[in-house]
Amino acid sequence: MSVSTPSQSHDRRIAYALLEISNYVGSVMELHDILQTICEIGARSIGTDTCSIYLLDDDEPDFLVLSASKGLSRAQELGVRGFRLGEGVPGWAAQHNQTVVLDDARNDPRYARLDDLPHEEVYMAYICTPIRIQETVVGVLTIRRTQSHWREDEAIFAEIVAKQAAIVIEKARLYHQKIDAERLAAIAISLSEVAHYIKNILQNLMGGGFLIEKGLGAQDIERTTRGWQLLKPNVQKIQNLVENMLYYARETRCQLEPAPLNPILTTLAEESREALAERDIQLNVTIDESIPTLLLDVSTIHDAILNLLSNARDAIPEGQSGVIELRSEFHRASNTVRICIRDNGNGIPADVQKKMFNLFFSTKGKGGTGIGLAATRKIVDEHGGHMCFDTKIGEGTTFFIELPVPRPGELRPMD
Repeated sequence: MSVSTPSQSHDRRIAYALLEISNYVGSVMELHDILQTICEIGARSIGTDTCSIYLLDDDEPDFLVLSASKGLSRAQELGVRGFRLGEGVPGWAAQHNQTVVLDDARNDPRYARLDDLPHEEVYMAYICTPIRIQETVVGVLTIRRTQSHWREDEAIFAEIVAKQAAIVIEKARLYHQKIDAERLAAIAISLSEVAHYIKNILQNLMGGGFLIEKGLGAQDIERTTRGWQLLKPNVQKIQNLVENMLYYARETRCQLEPAPLNPILTTLAEESREALAERDIQLNVTIDESIPTLLLDVSTIHDAILNLLSNARDAIPEGQSGVIELRSEFHRASNTVRICIRDNGNGIPADVQKKMFNLFFSTKGKGGTGIGLAATRKIVDEHGGHMCFDTKIGEGTTFFIELPVPRPGELRPMD
């Protein structure tokens, strides 16, 4: 290998490149984007034709996969296996954990030509250095160009860039491990809360079943009726829980069809009014008859509004006379329809307002699972809508669903 002395401008360019790369080590960019940027800076700084990063495949750790590149042709796709360990200069460098510097790689027995580069025979000069996390090789950095010599500082530059890439990779992995650990911990806690919720429901079901069994045995209609009154709402709670969990977990999106909104609200009011009256809660419904036809998944939007009505009911303390308002409005200026559900409960404390739409977060303690509101927002999002709330301590809370009004060309004839 022939080595020349670096010029002052060349040396300065490499120094600035290292500084630029180091700024990305703490970046919040995606790993691929940072590695791609490192390749671009590396190639530009020392005037190479290509700069690529290969990482060991998680599924097939004997293979190096092209993960970022500057200068390779479009035919070489990212994510495609590049070299097996021990094969080609990259495979040899990874397997032996050594840097390889070649003035003319074509004369080296380790060289393996990449078929996607028809003119690769001119890319004779080759540097390949392992990317290590501690002493473990996780990939390689390769640099190639047409000039048949390398400066000493360029080989050192390649090794420093590989170390920077290793830091970025390790940081990304630690971050994802942290996120995964936090997610698993949250799921464990949430499952515990869901289990408590189901346990409470089961206790009520058993209590209702006991009263029904004793009432039927004694032909006591009053006791049987009390048992059914205890049983019925808890069966509904189980149904709501299962439906919300299944909806939130499903991958298929809402099937939107032209449909009127107001009949859905009228049906919900009829279904809810009697149960609310048992809690001494009055339901006031205001319908805007000018609302045009919307694109709706009738079943899921029904469930979303029902969830908000249930939350409004639960927000009103037991024993307190309550009022819930269900209102629809057509806003012509923004060409949107707004659905408002207001309660006169205690309001939402400031310290929990930012968590209201988080999955498994609930303000109801063991009385809630934190799934319903998250599922509701998902339904609204899939309708192209927006969901928010306004709350005042001691006065109550209003939830808003805003849905877009489709343009005439977006509406298809109803079957």
